[in-house]
Amino acid sequence: MAVAITETAGSATANSFVTLAEAATFMESRLNASTWEDDASTDDKNRALVEATRQISRLTWVGRRTDTTQVLSWPRQWATNPDDPNASYYTNTVIPQRVKDAQMELAFQFIKAGTTDVAALDSTHNVKRKKVDVLETEYTDSYARAEGLDRYPSVTQHIRPLLVGTAASRPMVRG
Repeated sequence: MAVAITETAGSATANSFVTLAEAATFMESRLNASTWEDDASTDDKNRALVEATRQISRLTWVGRRTDTTQVLSWPRQWATNPDDPNASYYTNTVIPQRVKDAQMELAFQFIKAGTTDVAALDSTHNVKRKKVDVLETEYTDSYARAEGLDRYPSVTQHIRPLLVGTAASRPMVRG
């Protein structure tokens, strides 16, 4: 069954922050966009956008959801706009462009990966050195490699200031 995009901010049935048309416009200016534009079907693009939305909505964001019935993590109340020099809040009916860009970038990574499950742990995770003769494998410390969305800096650079617990979202306290 084909997947359809529902992109209504604050909706109880939304499954994406962006429309397929917004994603197409975003991809037009992206390097290697032919992977998205030429190689992926409309259904695959929709599925990638929906899966990217799921992954992003699982994160812990600043502020709080606008409505208890909304299914996605945005829009939000009391979320400071990191691009505003006056540090004003986003309007509680708006999904920030940062969130939309991160979703579209992650959807692109899903399409680019093809049949590889990008949400799965990398099979070479923490392998520092592998010796074939006598079969020896040495692993790095667990903190040495990026995991989850941190494997995609092009995604996280957009949203890091909007996440709870990141340096950019912590209040400065002088004492």
